[in-house]
Amino acid sequence: MGIEVKSKPSYQPVEIDLTASMSLFVGEEGRSDAMTEVSEKLEADKKTVLYFSLSDWATEGSEKLPPQALLNAMASLPMSSKIYVFGSEAFLWDIHQFALGAGFMSEQVKLNEPASSARRVFCTHCYSVMEDIVETPIHCQGCGLLLLVRDHFSRAHGAYVGLNINAEDPTEIPEKEAL
Repeated sequence: MGIEVKSKPSYQPVEIDLTASMSLFVGEEGRSDAMTEVSEKLEADKKTVLYFSLSDWATEGSEKLPPQALLNAMASLPMSSKIYVFGSEAFLWDIHQFALGAGFMSEQVKLNEPASSARRVFCTHCYSVMEDIVETPIHCQGCGLLLLVRDHFSRAHGAYVGLNINAEDPTEIPEKEAL
């Protein structure tokens, strides 16, 4: 029996809220099938559908900036709207954070099950963030330490925590495990 980590997100199948005045569907490139299946349950005048690829995101220093189309869509939604998000886990939580910043409540943002088991990992030693991690341990791209990828999840970073796995004996290197 494994230990349940309370901070690790659990995802439920997305159910459409028919009482919402508008629904915004935000999908990462490659998730159109899952999103189309869910969004088809609503009439065209009650929804907006947007797809984004990684090239749509701008950066300012180390900060990721959302596409203007997403900001415009969120700004035009009535407050009784729902936002449905489809994509990788990192994408889900990026959109969740942008929605909170735009004034939506967490309950208004529905996150579909992630497209893969790949994780974003936050190094607790140098604060580097690594994308698309599928196994543990990993070498941190920032400080080079060997990190154990924990199930502890930071919603603020949209990332799992990486801790130095062999601090007492750096020569001890555990076998890799899939996440």
